[in-house]
Amino acid sequence: MGPDAQGTAPKLRAERVAIAAAFALAVLKFGFGLATDSISLLSAAADSLLDVAISTFNLLSIRIAASPADEGHPFGHGKAESLAGLLQATVIGLVGGWVVAESIRRIVRGIRPEHPEWAIAVMLVSTVVSWLVTRHLRRVARRTDSVVLLADALHYATDVWTNAGVLLGIVLLWVTGSPIFDPLLAIGVGVLILGSAYRLLVRTVHDLMDAALPEPEQRAIADVIHRHRFVVASRDLRTRRSGSQRQIDFTIVACRHLPLGEAHDLVDHIEKEIEATIPGAHVVVHAEPSAPECAERERCVLTARSLDLLAHEPSSPG
Repeated sequence: MGPDAQGTAPKLRAERVAIAAAFALAVLKFGFGLATDSISLLSAAADSLLDVAISTFNLLSIRIAASPADEGHPFGHGKAESLAGLLQATVIGLVGGWVVAESIRRIVRGIRPEHPEWAIAVMLVSTVVSWLVTRHLRRVARRTDSVVLLADALHYATDVWTNAGVLLGIVLLWVTGSPIFDPLLAIGVGVLILGSAYRLLVRTVHDLMDAALPEPEQRAIADVIHRHRFVVASRDLRTRRSGSQRQIDFTIVACRHLPLGEAHDLVDHIEKEIEATIPGAHVVVHAEPSAPECAERERCVLTARSLDLLAHEPSSPG
């Protein structure tokens, strides 16, 4: 099993767990939502049904993203994960808008839920299950650096707040007898869902627009480049994210007296060290010779006493 397959397998398992949990919760919430006529419970059921659809789509996108590069997609299929995140942000936003609108309609009409004690039991179970699914997805997303699993973890994290808010509203309804708490808490949940959709939308749009990698990763790249004694300068650093992969390319200015074979070894050494420093990196380095009258004489191979020109370079990580 290759590294890509090893990275994809835990993502697929995590999504299957999320789908199974969301489907079970959707059936539970929908059935008791109809029985109690609770808008907050029905809105939570709708959210869980969307979880099933979105997680299924994410499962397919992970499979597509793991496909190797081909003639039509020379940089691979990693953007499939970002597209899934974009769809998920859109759907989450629509759900949040529906919850707010339906809650306002309930307030206007004064609709009162029935059998709140049933709904309390359902939402207790739902809150615990959603929290466990969120922890699992977030752990796998960090280990595999998957934007689609991170998006799913964020989605299920909003479910935790959704379920907890619905639970609070139903408890207040049960204690006070006032029907206003059910739609008011649902409105609060809807606002939280809309906020989550916005944050996810920003992240996925940045990836689709080929935004540069975060500053700490760019600094790590620069540190690797400039610790090599025969690199006089570097320029034209370009970075972007594609799913779990990072595409990195730049130009180094190397000592012009390096023999061709040694210059090739230097470039290969830098590429491998960056790939070991930043997981999922695909690095392309272009080398150019320094000026004939280079001021960086202390870096020049003419001052090197060892016959092995790379003998004092940092050891290769792998």
